[in-house]
Amino acid sequence: MKETLCADLELNQVMDRNVGDLSGGVLQRFAIAVVALQNAEIYMFDEPSSYLDVKQRLKATQVVRSLLRPNSYVIVVEHDLSVLDYLSDFICCLYGKPGAYGVVTLPFSVREGINIFLSGFVPRENLRFREVSLTFKAGLLKPDTIEGGSDVEMPEFNVSYKPQKISPKSQLPVRHSLHQKIREAYTHPQFISDVMKPLLIEQLMDQEVQNLSGGELQRVALCLCLGKPADIYLIDEPSAYLDSEQRIVAAKVIKSLLFCQCNNASV
Repeated sequence: MKETLCADLELNQVMDRNVGDLSGGVLQRFAIAVVALQNAEIYMFDEPSSYLDVKQRLKATQVVRSLLRPNSYVIVVEHDLSVLDYLSDFICCLYGKPGAYGVVTLPFSVREGINIFLSGFVPRENLRFREVSLTFKAGLLKPDTIEGGSDVEMPEFNVSYKPQKISPKSQLPVRHSLHQKIREAYTHPQFISDVMKPLLIEQLMDQEVQNLSGGELQRVALCLCLGKPADIYLIDEPSAYLDSEQRIVAAKVIKSLLFCQCNNASV
């Protein structure tokens, strides 16, 4: 079982590495393998496709499907509709407001569940939940040296970097973190209207950073990255842990802000 999982999830080449040194994609596959090796009646996966490329997502879904047995169940929370379509037998749609309430619908067939999500309307329950249908770390890599031992001269840039893996350690509320790190942008009316409001940062202000969910943490990290004055913005996987609507909003925020500032970005 272990050997098969490691082969399917391409983990054999990283067996000797420390878990803390794994990248987001490798760590995701490792986490899937750890859960799959357990002897359980219910298996739960929260966004197993995050950080994985198309080929890895297919392998991961096959591993998750293989856990189905007559005496076991698999529950998956997923935003990628293509993964959901391939993976699911039944679909429940979740809706609500972040930090306020959440509602789960009755189970639907795969086709019906996806169509309900896309239309934003649950006909059976008469409810409408939507109004309308870098492994590179900036500054940590030294420039190469040319033959003869002299260093290559590199132009200096102000770089704002949003890493792939976000590890919150601050016990401060979001409001204090923004005030400390991007004080000037945090109080600027245009930044508030163009970035903070679309990313729904206001409703997170009084929550501690370390208690935020993955999607909430991603939005705060994007806000911090875009709030720093820089020549180049490096944004690593900004869509991770965001649902389909939030991904579109995040993309629009990044594009519009950088277009207005005439800055460069690598996403």
